[in-house]
Amino acid sequence: MKPSILHNEKYGKPVLIGVSLLVWAILGVLFKTYGYEATWRLWGVPTRMPPFVDFRLIPASAESFRMGFEPSITNPRDPEKHIFNYPAFWRIFFYTNITQADTIWIVITMLILFFLGAFLFPGQLTVSQAAWMLAILFSPASMLLYERGNVDLIVFFLCAMIVVASSYSPYGTGLLIAIGTIIKFFPFFGITVLLKEQPRKFWWLFAGCFFVLVAYMLATASSVNASWNLTMRGFEISYGASSLFRRYELPLLQWLGQYLPFAWVDSLLRFGPILVGLVVVLTVAVRGLKGSWVLAASDERNLAGFRMGASVYVGTFMLGNNWDYRLAFLVLVIPQLVTWMQFGDGKIRSAAQLSILGLLLSCWHLIFWNSPVIRSNFASLETVFILDELINWVLMASLAYLLAASLPEWMKSQARSLIPDRLSTRIV
Repeated sequence: MKPSILHNEKYGKPVLIGVSLLVWAILGVLFKTYGYEATWRLWGVPTRMPPFVDFRLIPASAESFRMGFEPSITNPRDPEKHIFNYPAFWRIFFYTNITQADTIWIVITMLILFFLGAFLFPGQLTVSQAAWMLAILFSPASMLLYERGNVDLIVFFLCAMIVVASSYSPYGTGLLIAIGTIIKFFPFFGITVLLKEQPRKFWWLFAGCFFVLVAYMLATASSVNASWNLTMRGFEISYGASSLFRRYELPLLQWLGQYLPFAWVDSLLRFGPILVGLVVVLTVAVRGLKGSWVLAASDERNLAGFRMGASVYVGTFMLGNNWDYRLAFLVLVIPQLVTWMQFGDGKIRSAAQLSILGLLLSCWHLIFWNSPVIRSNFASLETVFILDELINWVLMASLAYLLAASLPEWMKSQARSLIPDRLSTRIV
């Protein structure tokens, strides 16, 4: 029987590429006629000038360095006077002739690579899967990434290439993961794309990538410390275990300070949310490991894309909090999620549907956040924020569940052997 147009794999990538090019052509016209800042605001994106201000920190820091300043301490050339807080890898640009005048063409190149990665990583792609991907690629969260010109554009491209490489060479894939770890730490979470390999090979590759991570962190300890402590973290348009607690940090400090010493309260607010997140991940992972269902995977690369995207989201969620533009990485999970949503068994289908719903609401919540109509007639700013954070927690849990459920049988067997019978029986 001939598949319907929505489920036809012949037209999936042409639709994805064609619509993406069309939308960018429309955006180009809007930038010229409607206005640059006004166009971004159509998606509820809070625009900052000059354009691509996140990436501009790198050439501005290079300019300051050439003037004799240490940009991680004083950065007079940055438009917002932000100090340099990128991993040590990015300091190589200090020894080039890069200037802020290069910002536009470099970010446009990164945008092209970002979309090239989105076009290349899926294996088989139906029209319906392409439509869901487009809903994320042009969501407010992704538009925030494009407007800022953040280096996560190039990190996404690298993650997509890791997924592609997983179809050809496990060693090449491991090398790309190691490179990604040096550029920015969280691509290391994508080591899960190698789970399709034999156990011995996987653990050797994991050990090699982990060694690179630890060695790099030790060798650049001061840079790592600066990146962790000095990076601006969102109180509003963000996701992560600590986001909700950070927004209400002051009242929580005052309230808990009545009963506990300040040092205890500070540690509780810093590490408590992460511990709660770990409990949630452990709980849903045990449920996923104990299931006895068959997971449909129409394409091995789509499954690798899911593992990469889900691992990055769950991993970065546990780091504390992240700006919402990193939600763009979730486009990697879409092809496989749609397959499970359409053909998965029972709980898998329900978890995939919940993930898709949470993903859409999270990626599009800026529309509600910045809509005066909604905020004045339906919900307050605080209500929108709390609902968004609850959705992020549900999304994290559902992706962690599916990630555990999709593990290869050899990994499930090893993991099950580590779970006490009483714990697994109580959770399941």
